[in-house]
Amino acid sequence: MGSSYQLTCKNISIDGDRLSATCQRRDGSSWNETSIALKGIENIDGNLEVTNPDQASSYQLSSNDISIDGDRLSANCRRRDGSWNKSSIVLNGIENIDGNLEYTGSP
Repeated sequence: MGSSYQLTCKNISIDGDRLSATCQRRDGSSWNETSIALKGIENIDGNLEVTNPDQASSYQLSSNDISIDGDRLSANCRRRDGSWNKSSIVLNGIENIDGNLEYTGSP
């Protein structure tokens, strides 16, 4: 199951392993700029995969054209043979908690 932050956040962007957004607070009328480091996502031979949710992500070191659309992360990932593969993964467990991006479940 994917994340739900995208339902109450706007200006969602990705820079390396850092997800940023402007998220609505509980009061419904104020917004907060927030960001979170993605956890455990690696490039495994050209495919984005969550391998260890307790570690920092490393996919960005061997990927380019990284983008975010809602809760779907996409990137062009280098394979072991040097070729490239377009891959995507649904981000799990990230929610908007009173205007802040937080992990509330396992990535």
